[in-house]
Amino acid sequence: MEIIVSGRHLSVTEEIKTYAQAKLEAILGEYNKIGNVRVVLDVQKTRCKAEVIVHGKNINIEADAESYEMRESIDAAVAKIDHQISKFFDKIQDHHKHGKDMAKVKIVEPSEEA
Repeated sequence: MEIIVSGRHLSVTEEIKTYAQAKLEAILGEYNKIGNVRVVLDVQKTRCKAEVIVHGKNINIEADAESYEMRESIDAAVAKIDHQISKFFDKIQDHHKHGKDMAKVKIVEPSEEA
């Protein structure tokens, strides 16, 4: 999984970049269908905005959050992505029969009592 952290109208410090990557790896590390994650950070006057975009095999999910602190924005956006991703993967159904193998089932003949 590739995590790309970029800034819109600002240069992203290494501290914020590692913070966002650590948050996303902790939450999205267990899902193997995710290809890359893009985090776009933006500052407008006193408001900080974080957008998280997840791309993968049949997955395109976006979430954004806005607050006065960049870390709070990242935390809120990651929480939204976590909720959406878990909801997405809970809906996926496995249509293969994982029950008993029919070759291993013992067939019992009814006994004839006269």
